[in-house]
Amino acid sequence: TMDSNVYVACSMIKAEQLHFSLLDLIIDYVEEQEFHPFVPGKMKDAPSKVIFERDMNWLSQSSIIIADVNEPSHGVGMEIMYAFEHDFPVICLLNTKNKPLSRMVEGSPHTYVIEYESKQDLTDSLSEINLSELEIVECKGCQEKTLHHSKKCLKC
Repeated sequence: TMDSNVYVACSMIKAEQLHFSLLDLIIDYVEEQEFHPFVPGKMKDAPSKVIFERDMNWLSQSSIIIADVNEPSHGVGMEIMYAFEHDFPVICLLNTKNKPLSRMVEGSPHTYVIEYESKQDLTDSLSEINLSELEIVECKGCQEKTLHHSKKCLKC
């Protein structure tokens, strides 16, 4: 079902060059939680129109995005905006050496940024997040719909 699909966003141009295969780590994490990952970064190159249609189709079937935001990417920005428009959570992964992150991405009420220095840092942080406990709901403190985990707002 749509509820169990996670869209894994990353810069396609840099997908081959990722340190410690971040994509493999994300795929393992998503599958361990019994969700299904859609991973455009693992697909062969194709014409722009084909990629756009495939990725929009996958996004429409997803309920969460996990985004590698280490490289500035127009595509990842579009995907994060899609999640905002459709009320679903975005977990952004950022190596501290690649700060600062776009304020538009960080400022979205639907994004949660995990900063890490090592693979172990990232694994530890991800292990604290149960994907099925993520939701976008009204927050009295923020006075808007924000990303919550286990009923707690991640934005205030």
